[in-house]
Amino acid sequence: MAPAWRAKNLCLGSAALAAVTAPGGFLFSTPGVRQHKQGVGTRRACSPRATSTTEVSHAESRERGGSLAGQPWQHSGAAVAAAAAVVTALVAAKKKQTKARQSRLAATQRKAAGADGSGLWEPRYSGWTAEELAAERARARTFAEPGPGYSGPRYAGPVSVTKDFVEALIKMQKEGSLLPKKDAYLLVLDMIDILRSETTMGQVSIPAGKHLTVVGDLHGQYWDFMNILSLAGMPSADSPFIFNGDFVDRGSWSIEVILVIFAMKLKDPKSVSLNRGNHEMLETNILYGFCGECGVKYDMDLFNLFSEAFRNLPLCQLVEKRALVLHGGLPGPDPRIWMPGQTHDPTDAIPMSSLATLEDIAATDRYLEITPEAYAESLGPKTTDKEVNDKRHLIDILWGDPRGGVGYGPSYRKAKGVYMFGPDVSKAFCEKNNLQCVVRSHEVKAAGWRWDHPHILSVFSAPNYLDTGNNQGAFLKVTKSADGNISFEPVSYSAVPHPDVPPMKWQEHITENYGHLTRLMKKKVGALGFDEFGDSDFEGLMNFDEWEPDEAEAFQDAFKLDEFGREKK
Repeated sequence: MAPAWRAKNLCLGSAALAAVTAPGGFLFSTPGVRQHKQGVGTRRACSPRATSTTEVSHAESRERGGSLAGQPWQHSGAAVAAAAAVVTALVAAKKKQTKARQSRLAATQRKAAGADGSGLWEPRYSGWTAEELAAERARARTFAEPGPGYSGPRYAGPVSVTKDFVEALIKMQKEGSLLPKKDAYLLVLDMIDILRSETTMGQVSIPAGKHLTVVGDLHGQYWDFMNILSLAGMPSADSPFIFNGDFVDRGSWSIEVILVIFAMKLKDPKSVSLNRGNHEMLETNILYGFCGECGVKYDMDLFNLFSEAFRNLPLCQLVEKRALVLHGGLPGPDPRIWMPGQTHDPTDAIPMSSLATLEDIAATDRYLEITPEAYAESLGPKTTDKEVNDKRHLIDILWGDPRGGVGYGPSYRKAKGVYMFGPDVSKAFCEKNNLQCVVRSHEVKAAGWRWDHPHILSVFSAPNYLDTGNNQGAFLKVTKSADGNISFEPVSYSAVPHPDVPPMKWQEHITENYGHLTRLMKKKVGALGFDEFGDSDFEGLMNFDEWEPDEAEAFQDAFKLDEFGREKK
């Protein structure tokens, strides 16, 4: 039997409307369609009534919460089935577009393979074997030595990374110089070895009488990163750090940021913990600047090694067994249902279902890339297929966000397959796993941090994000009390000046020389387009109403989807 949720704000044709308003069925008001502007243009969204529209901003829904209490779902068995067939079908399975996309993808792959003689560069989509990494290491050792004018630090293996090395690297990069190409390759290769030895869920302890520092999104903002280190100090055995993902992309000094983080990890591997964010993915790196920056500052093949390092990053860190630190969200609904027409009104929810345990998350195979098609493909019933569940966990942990209302709702970030979770979900997850709270990042916050739920603390460390956010950044100082509980002290700060280079400067290298890559990812890249890929970290600040597919135009294909919102085979 189809799940019984409260379906609202749907754009229905007359036949479908008759079906779902049959005696004993779901009760809807006459639907209409409204136009509204949100940031970058006009999008169409559904309204429950043509004459009386209640618009609920994302910020408002967060603040006021929401409840399903007192709103019974009226249905009969037959009507539920009829309604579910419509409700779950309203996101179009645009078959023609899918076929066209597949055709373009095949053509791009043929081109990249040199079938047409062009031999265009393509990123490496598969992982590296130990033998392949050894061969790449041997190749890197043949690279030319730096010229006689180079006076910066030299990398000669992990033992060469001392306090003096890190400080010299920071200073040299601030002056506009880079580590030699040979050294950068070997450093990243050694970083891959260390990350491969770590687990999906790290275990972090706070030294007695000391504190742990948690840093959120940095996004290539090198000068702000240097300001963080001036305020928080450098990582050491007495001062452990967790860097909670999104080290790169958007900002134009991602290479400088990631090389310093990797150097600190090589110096103190047990005291520096790294989590993967949604910008440690091949898909986003191609679209948001890091891939292009690698090509400009080094070469495109170094990007392949960074991608391998990112695939091996842990997904989360368990601090003193009391707080879970991860980048984005908690595991989503199971079964994984997409409710076409669902809005961001907090009363519109997919009810909470079974919850993942820490053991489930720790057992996740993190060595995956999420393809553009994977989000929609993640929809479906409960399953024991580990590969399917691993991919679902990866999507949720990298992309999910908290919401004001209970249950699960659609995310602003992707058209399909990414969820937001309510305070009931975070509370139940923490109680089930004996946690005080979950610390996450992923969203801009006005003060750099915010308790989004009683059990969810967000921290975002890139101030004046994209040079336009006007937000502060923050990091967290985490201490442990005698009773075993932990406490959090947020430290906020403002942006510091940086050289006159705009955000995403190096994305032009991709658009001018590797345009086939952005077509492959099926989205155009506008350097500062607000939400060109469903990836706006400003979600935590902006007053969005709704972001939904155009259900009115999609209706003709609606019945080609199954009860989970997937295209029928």
